Amino acid sequence: MSYANVGKVWVPETFGEYLSKIKRPAWCKYITIHHTAAPSLAQRPKGFTAQHIVNIKNYYSGKLGWSRGPHLFTDEDQIFGMTPLTSTGIHAKSFNSNSIGIEVLGNYDVEDPKSGRGLECWKTAAACTEELANWLGITPSESTIKFHRDDPRTSKSCPGTKVSKSWFLSLVNEGYTPKPQIEVEFVNVVDYLTKVKGMPYNDVVKKLSTKRGLAYFGDIWLENTYYNRHEKATYASKEELDILASDNTPSFTPYGDYDQ
Repeated sequence: MSYANVGKVWVPETFGEYLSKIKRPAWCKYITIHHTAAPSLAQRPKGFTAQHIVNIKNYYSGKLGWSRGPHLFTDEDQIFGMTPLTSTGIHAKSFNSNSIGIEVLGNYDVEDPKSGRGLECWKTAAACTEELANWLGITPSESTIKFHRDDPRTSKSCPGTKVSKSWFLSLVNEGYTPKPQIEVEFVNVVDYLTKVKGMPYNDVVKKLSTKRGLAYFGDIWLENTYYNRHEKATYASKEELDILASDNTPSFTPYGDYDQ
């Protein structure tokens, strides 16, 4: 059950509602902030998908042998679950037993947290932190919001040398401004991948499948899909298919900037 929140995705506007429905953990006194480092913003140009979180979970459990991981991952739009918030996770040696761990997409030793996508990722993390603090009954401060590098048992710069705690706390305290909703463009999966992206028809048809009511392309879960019974065709988010077509083989090992 320690990866039971994999597949759960929220926007900041719905995260607080989710928190109100689960039991507040007595063991949690702090919130610990990390950056993923790898993947960086450049390596995830469209942010996370739920499948990316599944891939990271598989790395933690299969490669590292961990029974759990960090609690949450944030990008410029969404909050992704991994370890349940009611259970302790693995993310920082000294803080695993008493804090919830959030991984912010990006490498902020190198990438800019104060403009563009970097800033949007940190705004999402700040909104997530604000909701968690309200739920836990703690006041966000230098002592209650930990950075990974605050851990005396690590030499990490995490969550990045370009991020100061005073700056992050200012984001938390100024509150979250909801983003305008973006309409999703749906396209015929087979037609789009073959005619627009140039994939072989037989390969596309072979990889497209349904498992437990969810649409998959190979081992990749297509999050935004529906089946058109009249056309007998599957439709999916054009943006998601663009990511799938350009991101078949990651050029890095996903790890997150953590300590066991």
